[in-house]
Amino acid sequence: MKTVITDFSKSAMHKATRPVLKPLALVFAASLTLAGHAHASSVLDDGITAYRHGEFEKSATIFTPLADQGDATAQYLLSCQMINGVGVTANEDAGWEMMKTSAGNKNPNASIVMARKLEATDAPIDLIRTLYQQAADQKQTQAMLWLALDALDQGRPDAAKQQLTTAWEAGDPRAATLLANRFAASDTARYQYLRQAAEHGEMRAAAYLAQEASALDDPAEAVGWCAIATGLPGHTEDVDWKTIGDAVEKNCAQYDKDLEPTERAANRERVDQFLARFFDGYKPWTPWRACAVD
Repeated sequence: MKTVITDFSKSAMHKATRPVLKPLALVFAASLTLAGHAHASSVLDDGITAYRHGEFEKSATIFTPLADQGDATAQYLLSCQMINGVGVTANEDAGWEMMKTSAGNKNPNASIVMARKLEATDAPIDLIRTLYQQAADQKQTQAMLWLALDALDQGRPDAAKQQLTTAWEAGDPRAATLLANRFAASDTARYQYLRQAAEHGEMRAAAYLAQEASALDDPAEAVGWCAIATGLPGHTEDVDWKTIGDAVEKNCAQYDKDLEPTERAANRERVDQFLARFFDGYKPWTPWRACAVD
């Protein structure tokens, strides 16, 4: 499922990868019966399945009546389609109004999209903060990271650490990288944070580990972590290993360029072994993307 909405963020943090939307529980009026709620949930699931598979005309047909009934998830995904003209006639004004309604109904993804849109228009920070807090209260780690950085800007490190800790406990490896660099109590704790973050696909953590391995005179791990930071994984698709090898040589050769040829060849064998061990236990984290479903 491609991302179908513009990235409104200006900050560096928001240029990072983002965790995908997971189907949410429906929000209906109390007058609906339990049986009716279960039926509507099934209908929403059908819409999400169609959306996930790119059947956008079908998903719009399913989402429209649910959105009219106040379902926040249907409102969110339908607004994405309306804003971008995917499966429906483009209508940005109506789409953004529905996105705002979805955020008002506490869909965490709509809250983030609206917050980022407001950031791009220099809206009052308190309004932006409220939207992120609303999403964070529903376990949305993307919002927690923003709130953590906001707390640091306000000189509130304890609040920032709490947000990052909660985000990391929820599985967001970016939070572990920030904890490593801002709050680790020792070099060992920093390494553990970075290692765990890298093992979940956080490439910035891998870049820090490459630097640390180089400082410890371990060229095999230095090249290996650099390769991961360069984007080596390629584990979910057919990999052109020559292209990857060329990229690693271009970006990571600095870490063993001073070795003699024979020793350098042996080091690259150790790099291969390091990467094999790494990917044997690799559990990638899926980033959030606006208007995407897993």
